[in-house]
Amino acid sequence: MTRHPTLTAAIVSLFALAAHASPVGWAWSGGVTADSAVITARIAGDDAATAAVRIKKTDTQATSTLAEPMLNGALLRFPLAGLEPDTEYRYTFVGPDGAPLDDEARSFRTFPRPGEPASFRFAVASCAKGTNSAVFAAAAHQGARFFLHTGDFHYFDITENRVETFRAAFDTHLSQPRLRAMLAGMPLIYQWDDHDFGPNDSNRHSPSREASLLNYRQLVPHYPLTAAGEDPLGPVDQAFTVGRVRFILSDLRSQRDPDARRIMSAAQDAWLRQELLAARDAGCPLIFWMSSVPWNGAPNTYNDRWQGYADHRREIADFIKANGLAGHVVILSGDAHLTAIDDGANSDFATDGGAPVPVFQAGPIFNKGSYKGGPYNHGANYETPEGKILTHFGLVTIEDDGTEIRATFSGRDGTDGLGDNVLASQRDTTGPIEWTLTVR
Repeated sequence: MTRHPTLTAAIVSLFALAAHASPVGWAWSGGVTADSAVITARIAGDDAATAAVRIKKTDTQATSTLAEPMLNGALLRFPLAGLEPDTEYRYTFVGPDGAPLDDEARSFRTFPRPGEPASFRFAVASCAKGTNSAVFAAAAHQGARFFLHTGDFHYFDITENRVETFRAAFDTHLSQPRLRAMLAGMPLIYQWDDHDFGPNDSNRHSPSREASLLNYRQLVPHYPLTAAGEDPLGPVDQAFTVGRVRFILSDLRSQRDPDARRIMSAAQDAWLRQELLAARDAGCPLIFWMSSVPWNGAPNTYNDRWQGYADHRREIADFIKANGLAGHVVILSGDAHLTAIDDGANSDFATDGGAPVPVFQAGPIFNKGSYKGGPYNHGANYETPEGKILTHFGLVTIEDDGTEIRATFSGRDGTDGLGDNVLASQRDTTGPIEWTLTVR
Protein backbone atom coordinates (compact mmCIF):
# COMPACT_ATOMS: atom_id res chain seq x y z
CA MET A 1 0.00 0.00 0.00
CA THR A 2 1.36 3.40 -0.99
CA ARG A 3 1.69 5.98 1.76
CA HIS A 4 -0.24 9.21 1.21
CA PRO A 5 -0.50 12.62 2.90
CA THR A 6 -2.49 12.60 6.11
CA LEU A 7 -5.69 14.51 6.55
CA THR A 8 -4.23 16.01 9.71
CA ALA A 9 -1.64 17.82 7.63
CA ALA A 10 -4.35 18.85 5.17
CA ILE A 11 -6.51 20.36 7.89
CA VAL A 12 -3.56 22.28 9.30
CA SER A 13 -2.92 23.72 5.84
CA LEU A 14 -6.55 24.78 5.56
CA PHE A 15 -6.28 26.92 8.69
CA ALA A 16 -3.36 28.69 7.05
CA LEU A 17 -5.58 29.42 4.04
CA ALA A 18 -8.06 31.22 6.27
CA ALA A 19 -5.81 34.25 6.05
CA HIS A 20 -6.51 34.52 2.29
CA ALA A 21 -7.74 38.01 1.46
CA SER A 22 -10.94 36.73 -0.14
CA PRO A 23 -13.66 34.93 1.86
CA VAL A 24 -14.11 32.76 -1.23
CA GLY A 25 -11.79 29.83 -0.60
CA TRP A 26 -12.49 28.41 -4.05
CA ALA A 27 -15.11 28.50 -6.80
CA TRP A 28 -15.67 25.65 -9.27
CA SER A 29 -17.75 25.87 -12.44
CA GLY A 30 -18.91 22.71 -14.19
CA GLY A 31 -21.97 20.97 -15.57
CA VAL A 32 -21.78 23.44 -18.46
CA THR A 33 -24.15 23.15 -21.44
CA ALA A 34 -25.29 25.60 -24.10
CA ASP A 35 -27.80 27.19 -21.71
CA SER A 36 -26.87 26.15 -18.16
CA ALA A 37 -24.04 25.65 -15.70
CA VAL A 38 -23.39 24.84 -12.05
CA ILE A 39 -21.07 26.66 -9.67
CA THR A 40 -20.00 25.39 -6.26
CA ALA A 41 -17.94 27.38 -3.80
CA ARG A 42 -16.57 27.48 -0.27
CA ILE A 43 -17.29 30.87 1.27
CA ALA A 44 -16.28 31.99 4.74
CA GLY A 45 -17.82 34.63 6.96
CA ASP A 46 -20.92 35.17 9.07
CA ASP A 47 -23.17 35.62 6.03
CA ALA A 48 -21.63 32.85 3.90
CA ALA A 49 -24.72 30.64 3.95
CA THR A 50 -26.85 33.42 2.42
CA ALA A 51 -24.34 34.55 -0.23
CA ALA A 52 -25.48 34.74 -3.85
CA VAL A 53 -23.75 34.73 -7.23
CA ARG A 54 -24.29 37.64 -9.62
CA ILE A 55 -24.02 36.84 -13.34
CA LYS A 56 -22.69 39.89 -15.19
CA LYS A 57 -23.79 39.05 -18.76
CA THR A 58 -27.47 38.94 -17.84
CA ASP A 59 -27.18 41.10 -14.71
CA THR A 60 -29.15 38.52 -12.80
CA GLN A 61 -28.54 36.95 -9.44
CA ALA A 62 -28.83 33.31 -8.31
CA THR A 63 -29.08 32.08 -4.76
CA SER A 64 -27.61 28.83 -3.54
CA THR A 65 -29.65 25.65 -3.23
CA LEU A 66 -27.28 24.12 -0.69
CA ALA A 67 -25.46 25.60 2.29
CA GLU A 68 -23.63 22.76 3.99
CA PRO A 69 -20.99 23.40 6.66
CA MET A 70 -17.32 23.12 5.75
CA LEU A 71 -14.11 23.85 7.57
CA ASN A 72 -13.51 27.61 7.26
CA GLY A 73 -16.92 28.35 5.79
CA ALA A 74 -19.92 26.94 4.00
CA LEU A 75 -20.32 24.84 0.88
CA LEU A 76 -22.73 26.50 -1.55
CA ARG A 77 -24.19 25.25 -4.83
CA PHE A 78 -25.55 27.56 -7.53
CA PRO A 79 -27.46 26.05 -10.51
CA LEU A 80 -27.68 28.51 -13.41
CA ALA A 81 -30.25 28.27 -16.22
CA GLY A 82 -31.51 30.34 -19.15
CA LEU A 83 -28.03 31.18 -20.42
CA GLU A 84 -27.08 31.93 -24.03
CA PRO A 85 -25.02 29.49 -26.13
CA ASP A 86 -21.30 30.02 -26.68
CA THR A 87 -21.22 33.06 -24.41
CA GLU A 88 -18.76 34.17 -21.76
CA TYR A 89 -20.28 34.87 -18.37
CA ARG A 90 -18.44 36.74 -15.64
CA TYR A 91 -19.67 36.17 -12.11
CA THR A 92 -19.20 37.65 -8.67
CA PHE A 93 -20.18 36.42 -5.23
CA VAL A 94 -22.17 38.92 -3.21
CA GLY A 95 -23.35 39.11 0.37
CA PRO A 96 -26.95 39.55 1.54
CA ASP A 97 -26.59 43.32 1.09
CA GLY A 98 -25.60 42.88 -2.56
CA ALA A 99 -22.01 44.01 -2.04
CA PRO A 100 -19.29 41.93 -3.74
CA LEU A 101 -17.37 39.66 -1.40
CA ASP A 102 -14.15 40.30 -3.32
CA ASP A 103 -12.89 41.73 -6.61
CA GLU A 104 -11.47 38.52 -8.11
CA ALA A 105 -12.28 38.01 -11.80
CA ARG A 106 -14.19 34.77 -12.43
CA SER A 107 -15.83 33.50 -15.60
CA PHE A 108 -16.90 30.53 -17.70
CA ARG A 109 -18.12 30.13 -21.27
CA THR A 110 -21.22 28.20 -22.23
CA PHE A 111 -20.95 25.54 -24.94
CA PRO A 112 -22.19 25.91 -28.53
CA ARG A 113 -25.61 24.48 -29.33
CA PRO A 114 -25.61 20.69 -29.67
CA GLY A 115 -25.51 19.59 -33.29
CA GLU A 116 -23.86 22.76 -34.60
CA PRO A 117 -20.25 22.52 -35.88
CA ALA A 118 -17.83 23.90 -33.31
CA SER A 119 -14.06 24.03 -32.99
CA PHE A 120 -12.51 24.02 -29.53
CA ARG A 121 -9.76 22.47 -27.44
CA PHE A 122 -9.79 20.85 -24.03
CA ALA A 123 -7.25 19.54 -21.55
CA VAL A 124 -7.45 16.06 -20.08
CA ALA A 125 -5.46 14.38 -17.30
CA SER A 126 -5.65 12.40 -14.05
CA CYS A 127 -3.70 11.47 -10.93
CA ALA A 128 -2.87 14.54 -8.80
CA LYS A 129 -1.10 13.05 -5.80
CA GLY A 130 0.51 16.39 -5.07
CA THR A 131 -1.25 19.75 -4.88
CA ASN A 132 -0.73 22.95 -6.86
CA SER A 133 0.49 21.27 -10.06
CA ALA A 134 1.84 23.49 -12.84
CA VAL A 135 -0.41 21.51 -15.22
CA PHE A 136 -3.34 23.73 -14.27
CA ALA A 137 -1.45 26.88 -15.28
CA ALA A 138 -0.42 25.16 -18.53
CA ALA A 139 -4.00 24.16 -19.37
CA ALA A 140 -5.08 27.77 -18.95
CA HIS A 141 -2.13 28.99 -21.06
CA GLN A 142 -3.14 26.61 -23.88
CA GLY A 143 -6.59 28.16 -24.05
CA ALA A 144 -8.47 25.00 -23.16
CA ARG A 145 -12.26 25.39 -23.19
CA PHE A 146 -12.48 23.08 -20.18
CA PHE A 147 -10.41 20.63 -18.17
CA LEU A 148 -11.59 17.00 -18.15
CA HIS A 149 -10.29 15.35 -14.97
CA THR A 150 -10.32 11.57 -15.43
CA GLY A 151 -9.86 10.50 -11.82
CA ASP A 152 -7.70 10.54 -8.69
CA PHE A 153 -8.41 14.18 -7.92
CA HIS A 154 -6.57 13.49 -4.67
CA TYR A 155 -4.84 10.53 -2.97
CA PHE A 156 -6.25 10.55 0.53
CA ASP A 157 -7.57 6.95 0.15
CA ILE A 158 -10.38 7.69 2.60
CA THR A 159 -11.89 4.77 4.52
CA GLU A 160 -13.84 6.86 7.02
CA ASN A 161 -17.55 7.08 6.13
CA ARG A 162 -17.85 10.79 6.93
CA VAL A 163 -18.68 13.36 4.27
CA GLU A 164 -16.70 15.99 6.20
CA THR A 165 -13.53 13.99 5.59
CA PHE A 166 -14.09 14.03 1.85
CA ARG A 167 -14.84 17.75 1.89
CA ALA A 168 -11.57 18.45 3.68
CA ALA A 169 -9.63 16.41 1.12
CA PHE A 170 -11.14 18.25 -1.85
CA ASP A 171 -10.73 21.59 -0.09
CA THR A 172 -7.00 20.95 0.20
CA HIS A 173 -6.61 20.73 -3.59
CA LEU A 174 -9.25 23.27 -4.63
CA SER A 175 -7.67 25.96 -2.43
CA GLN A 176 -4.23 25.70 -4.03
CA PRO A 177 -3.21 28.74 -6.11
CA ARG A 178 -2.80 27.20 -9.57
CA LEU A 179 -5.98 25.14 -9.54
CA ARG A 180 -7.87 27.99 -7.91
CA ALA A 181 -6.66 30.34 -10.66
CA MET A 182 -7.56 27.91 -13.46
CA LEU A 183 -11.05 27.41 -12.04
CA ALA A 184 -11.55 31.18 -12.02
CA GLY A 185 -11.66 31.09 -15.82
CA MET A 186 -12.37 27.52 -16.89
CA PRO A 187 -14.87 24.76 -16.05
CA LEU A 188 -13.48 21.51 -14.68
CA ILE A 189 -15.46 18.37 -15.53
CA TYR A 190 -14.65 15.46 -13.26
CA GLN A 191 -15.18 11.75 -12.77
CA TRP A 192 -13.43 9.81 -10.00
CA ASP A 193 -11.21 6.75 -9.79
CA ASP A 194 -10.10 4.73 -6.76
CA HIS A 195 -7.95 7.05 -4.60
CA ASP A 196 -10.55 9.83 -4.56
CA PHE A 197 -13.59 7.53 -4.35
CA GLY A 198 -12.25 5.49 -1.42
CA PRO A 199 -9.14 3.44 -0.64
CA ASN A 200 -6.71 2.06 -3.23
CA ASP A 201 -8.42 -0.24 -5.78
CA SER A 202 -11.79 0.67 -4.27
CA ASN A 203 -15.13 -0.67 -5.49
CA ARG A 204 -18.76 -1.03 -4.32
CA HIS A 205 -17.50 -2.56 -1.06
CA SER A 206 -15.59 0.59 -0.06
CA PRO A 207 -16.23 1.39 3.63
CA SER A 208 -16.60 5.09 2.77
CA ARG A 209 -18.89 4.59 -0.24
CA GLU A 210 -21.96 6.38 1.14
CA ALA A 211 -20.04 9.49 2.22
CA SER A 212 -18.12 9.62 -1.06
CA LEU A 213 -21.29 9.48 -3.16
CA LEU A 214 -22.92 12.20 -1.05
CA ASN A 215 -19.89 14.45 -1.28
CA TYR A 216 -19.78 14.12 -5.07
CA ARG A 217 -23.43 15.06 -5.40
CA GLN A 218 -23.03 18.13 -3.18
CA LEU A 219 -19.53 19.46 -3.80
CA VAL A 220 -18.90 18.63 -7.47
CA PRO A 221 -20.66 20.81 -10.12
CA HIS A 222 -21.71 17.82 -12.20
CA TYR A 223 -24.16 17.16 -15.04
CA PRO A 224 -27.57 15.56 -14.37
CA LEU A 225 -27.07 11.97 -13.29
CA THR A 226 -28.70 8.96 -14.89
CA ALA A 227 -31.94 7.40 -13.64
CA ALA A 228 -29.86 4.91 -11.64
CA GLY A 229 -28.01 7.87 -10.16
CA GLU A 230 -31.21 9.16 -8.55
CA ASP A 231 -30.62 6.54 -5.88
CA PRO A 232 -28.30 8.10 -3.24
CA LEU A 233 -26.10 5.03 -3.61
CA GLY A 234 -26.40 4.98 -7.39
CA PRO A 235 -23.60 5.72 -9.86
CA VAL A 236 -22.54 9.19 -10.96
CA ASP A 237 -22.57 8.44 -14.71
CA GLN A 238 -23.27 11.51 -16.86
CA ALA A 239 -22.86 12.89 -20.38
CA PHE A 240 -22.71 16.18 -22.27
CA THR A 241 -22.32 17.52 -25.80
CA VAL A 242 -20.11 20.23 -27.27
CA GLY A 243 -21.19 20.98 -30.83
CA ARG A 244 -21.13 17.65 -32.67
CA VAL A 245 -18.96 15.88 -30.10
CA ARG A 246 -20.49 13.74 -27.35
CA PHE A 247 -18.75 13.04 -24.05
CA ILE A 248 -19.76 10.05 -21.90
CA LEU A 249 -18.41 9.77 -18.34
CA SER A 250 -18.80 6.35 -16.73
CA ASP A 251 -18.45 5.78 -13.00
CA LEU A 252 -16.20 2.70 -12.82
CA ARG A 253 -15.85 2.54 -9.02
CA SER A 254 -19.04 2.95 -7.01
CA GLN A 255 -20.87 -0.04 -8.53
CA ARG A 256 -17.89 -2.23 -9.49
CA ASP A 257 -18.31 -5.90 -8.50
CA PRO A 258 -14.89 -7.62 -8.31
CA ASP A 259 -16.46 -10.96 -7.40
CA ALA A 260 -18.62 -11.09 -10.52
CA ARG A 261 -15.85 -9.42 -12.54
CA ARG A 262 -18.17 -6.61 -13.68
CA ILE A 263 -16.64 -3.16 -13.80
CA MET A 264 -20.11 -1.56 -14.14
CA SER A 265 -23.57 -2.63 -13.02
CA ALA A 266 -26.12 -3.92 -15.52
CA ALA A 267 -27.92 -0.56 -15.39
CA GLN A 268 -24.71 1.31 -16.10
CA ASP A 269 -23.83 -0.99 -18.95
CA ALA A 270 -27.27 -0.52 -20.51
CA TRP A 271 -27.02 3.26 -20.10
CA LEU A 272 -23.60 3.34 -21.79
CA ARG A 273 -24.94 1.41 -24.78
CA GLN A 274 -27.98 3.68 -25.02
CA GLU A 275 -25.74 6.74 -24.92
CA LEU A 276 -23.50 5.40 -27.68
CA LEU A 277 -26.47 4.74 -29.94
CA ALA A 278 -28.15 8.04 -29.09
CA ALA A 279 -24.97 9.96 -29.91
CA ARG A 280 -24.69 8.17 -33.25
CA ASP A 281 -28.33 8.79 -34.09
CA ALA A 282 -28.12 12.46 -33.05
CA GLY A 283 -25.41 13.07 -35.64
CA CYS A 284 -22.34 13.18 -33.39
CA PRO A 285 -19.52 11.76 -35.54
CA LEU A 286 -17.12 11.76 -32.59
CA ILE A 287 -17.82 10.21 -29.19
CA PHE A 288 -15.40 10.42 -26.27
CA TRP A 289 -15.92 7.77 -23.63
CA MET A 290 -14.11 8.53 -20.39
CA SER A 291 -12.70 5.44 -18.65
CA SER A 292 -10.94 6.17 -15.37
CA VAL A 293 -8.80 3.03 -15.83
CA PRO A 294 -6.73 1.87 -18.84
CA TRP A 295 -8.54 -0.03 -21.59
CA ASN A 296 -5.45 -1.59 -23.17
CA GLY A 297 -3.57 -4.69 -22.11
CA ALA A 298 -3.76 -8.48 -22.22
CA PRO A 299 -6.31 -10.20 -19.91
CA ASN A 300 -5.14 -10.63 -16.32
CA THR A 301 -7.62 -12.00 -13.78
CA TYR A 302 -6.27 -10.05 -10.83
CA ASN A 303 -5.83 -6.71 -12.56
CA ASP A 304 -7.78 -3.67 -11.29
CA ARG A 305 -8.01 -2.26 -14.82
CA TRP A 306 -10.02 -3.47 -17.85
CA GLN A 307 -7.43 -6.21 -18.24
CA GLY A 308 -8.89 -7.84 -15.14
CA TYR A 309 -12.44 -7.52 -16.50
CA ALA A 310 -11.69 -8.87 -19.96
CA ASP A 311 -15.08 -10.50 -20.57
CA HIS A 312 -16.89 -7.25 -19.79
CA ARG A 313 -14.45 -5.37 -22.02
CA ARG A 314 -15.07 -7.81 -24.88
CA GLU A 315 -18.86 -7.38 -24.57
CA ILE A 316 -18.55 -3.60 -24.92
CA ALA A 317 -16.16 -3.95 -27.85
CA ASP A 318 -18.56 -6.37 -29.54
CA PHE A 319 -21.36 -3.82 -29.12
CA ILE A 320 -19.23 -1.07 -30.68
CA LYS A 321 -18.45 -3.38 -33.59
CA ALA A 322 -22.04 -4.57 -34.10
CA ASN A 323 -23.44 -1.04 -34.21
CA GLY A 324 -20.97 0.54 -36.59
CA LEU A 325 -19.36 2.69 -33.93
CA ALA A 326 -15.76 1.65 -34.57
CA GLY A 327 -13.81 4.67 -35.77
CA HIS A 328 -16.18 7.06 -34.01
CA VAL A 329 -15.47 6.21 -30.34
CA VAL A 330 -12.28 7.35 -28.59
CA ILE A 331 -11.43 6.36 -25.02
CA LEU A 332 -9.92 8.96 -22.66
CA SER A 333 -8.25 7.04 -19.83
CA GLY A 334 -6.94 7.82 -16.37
CA ASP A 335 -5.20 5.89 -13.57
CA ALA A 336 -1.90 5.16 -15.34
CA HIS A 337 0.94 7.58 -14.61
CA LEU A 338 1.95 8.04 -18.23
CA THR A 339 0.94 9.85 -21.37
CA ALA A 340 0.36 7.59 -24.38
CA ILE A 341 -1.66 7.22 -27.58
CA ASP A 342 -2.82 4.14 -29.44
CA ASP A 343 -4.82 4.55 -32.66
CA GLY A 344 -6.68 1.28 -32.14
CA ALA A 345 -3.97 -1.06 -33.40
CA ASN A 346 -3.52 -2.48 -29.88
CA SER A 347 -6.94 -1.71 -28.46
CA ASP A 348 -9.30 -3.93 -30.43
CA PHE A 349 -10.90 -6.41 -28.03
CA ALA A 350 -13.96 -7.46 -30.03
CA THR A 351 -14.52 -11.13 -30.81
CA ASP A 352 -12.40 -11.84 -33.92
CA GLY A 353 -11.53 -8.13 -34.05
CA GLY A 354 -13.37 -5.32 -35.77
CA ALA A 355 -13.52 -2.67 -33.02
CA PRO A 356 -10.22 -0.76 -33.05
CA VAL A 357 -10.92 1.93 -30.46
CA PRO A 358 -8.29 4.69 -30.17
CA VAL A 359 -7.03 5.40 -26.66
CA PHE A 360 -5.56 8.61 -25.22
CA GLN A 361 -3.92 7.92 -21.87
CA ALA A 362 -3.14 11.35 -20.37
CA GLY A 363 -1.38 12.20 -17.13
CA PRO A 364 -0.26 12.26 -14.43
CA ILE A 365 -1.04 15.76 -13.21
CA PHE A 366 1.45 15.29 -10.36
CA ASN A 367 2.89 11.85 -9.65
CA LYS A 368 5.73 9.45 -10.31
CA GLY A 369 5.66 7.65 -13.63
CA SER A 370 4.43 4.11 -14.33
CA TYR A 371 3.60 2.09 -17.44
CA LYS A 372 0.22 0.33 -17.52
CA GLY A 373 -1.71 -1.35 -20.28
CA GLY A 374 -0.16 -0.96 -23.71
CA PRO A 375 1.46 -1.23 -26.06
CA TYR A 376 0.71 2.20 -27.54
CA ASN A 377 1.68 2.55 -31.18
CA HIS A 378 2.01 6.34 -31.04
CA GLY A 379 4.27 6.18 -28.02
CA ALA A 380 4.32 6.38 -24.25
CA ASN A 381 6.18 8.69 -21.87
CA TYR A 382 6.55 7.75 -18.22
CA GLU A 383 10.22 7.34 -17.27
CA THR A 384 11.86 9.87 -14.96
CA PRO A 385 15.07 10.14 -12.96
CA GLU A 386 14.80 8.70 -9.46
CA GLY A 387 12.48 10.79 -7.32
CA LYS A 388 11.36 13.12 -10.12
CA ILE A 389 7.66 13.89 -10.40
CA LEU A 390 5.80 14.01 -13.71
CA THR A 391 3.44 16.87 -14.52
CA HIS A 392 1.75 15.76 -17.74
CA PHE A 393 -1.56 16.45 -19.43
CA GLY A 394 -3.23 15.81 -22.75
CA LEU A 395 -4.46 18.46 -25.14
CA VAL A 396 -7.23 17.68 -27.65
CA THR A 397 -7.95 20.13 -30.46
CA ILE A 398 -11.27 19.76 -32.30
CA GLU A 399 -11.71 21.30 -35.76
CA ASP A 400 -15.19 20.87 -37.22
CA ASP A 401 -16.09 22.35 -40.61
CA GLY A 402 -19.54 20.78 -40.64
CA THR A 403 -18.48 17.98 -42.98
CA GLU A 404 -15.73 16.32 -40.99
CA ILE A 405 -14.17 16.58 -37.56
CA ARG A 406 -10.40 16.56 -37.09
CA ALA A 407 -9.31 15.69 -33.57
CA THR A 408 -5.62 16.21 -32.80
CA PHE A 409 -4.26 14.56 -29.67
CA SER A 410 -0.96 15.60 -28.11
CA GLY A 411 0.78 14.73 -24.86
CA ARG A 412 2.12 17.82 -23.13
CA ASP A 413 4.72 18.52 -20.46
CA GLY A 414 3.19 20.99 -18.03
CA THR A 415 6.24 21.44 -15.81
CA ASP A 416 6.88 25.01 -16.96
CA GLY A 417 3.26 26.07 -16.55
CA LEU A 418 2.99 26.67 -20.31
CA GLY A 419 2.55 23.23 -21.88
CA ASP A 420 4.03 24.19 -25.25
CA ASN A 421 6.37 21.18 -25.33
CA VAL A 422 5.04 17.95 -26.83
CA LEU A 423 6.26 14.86 -25.01
CA ALA A 424 8.62 12.46 -26.78
CA SER A 425 7.94 8.73 -26.75
CA GLN A 426 10.15 6.59 -24.49
CA ARG A 427 8.55 3.23 -25.27
CA ASP A 428 6.72 1.37 -28.05
CA THR A 429 7.87 3.78 -30.78
CA THR A 430 9.88 6.97 -31.31
CA GLY A 431 8.94 10.57 -31.97
CA PRO A 432 6.43 13.02 -30.48
CA ILE A 433 3.27 11.70 -28.81
CA GLU A 434 0.79 13.21 -31.26
CA TRP A 435 -1.89 11.84 -33.54
CA THR A 436 -4.81 13.15 -35.61
CA LEU A 437 -8.13 11.37 -36.21
CA THR A 438 -10.59 12.46 -38.90
CA VAL A 439 -14.24 11.39 -38.77
CA ARG A 440 -17.32 12.19 -40.83
